[in-house]
Amino acid sequence: METEVFICECSSYEHQVKFWHDEEYGNFIHAYFHLVTYRGFFKRLWHGLKYAFGYTSRFGAWDQFIFSIDNESKLRDYLNNKQL
Repeated sequence: METEVFICECSSYEHQVKFWHDEEYGNFIHAYFHLVTYRGFFKRLWHGLKYAFGYTSRFGAWDQFIFSIDNESKLRDYLNNKQL
């Protein structure tokens, strides 16, 4: 399974996108986004407690991923090379 990982232009390793091509189960391209950044122990603890007690926001958890020009061409090449 071939994968491609992109790091956000902001250089935070907590802002990543991973693409992989799955030929075995339906010939799909999957994307996994990891965008959460919680700084500080108490902020992480607070979010962990809310998660443990089932709190969910009606808006979801939002953040951003900024593709650089190099990442854009790398992603374009990756997607063009897949035979779907």
